[in-house]
Amino acid sequence: MQKFPTGLPASERKVVRKWQFAVVAFYGSLLSFMVLMAFLSKQDVQVAKSETPQRIQGK
Repeated sequence: MQKFPTGLPASERKVVRKWQFAVVAFYGSLLSFMVLMAFLSKQDVQVAKSETPQRIQGK
């Protein structure tokens, strides 16, 4: 069963707080890196069209 930090002694709460900070910092930095790379990458996105191009219709 999960223990909540409020029911722990003060010394254990400090450890829990440090681990919580470390986990948030680690995953937050990964998320920010992924978002940064998504903004910096220059990939053209091609959207599929339901219409056929004119040059194909003419053949």
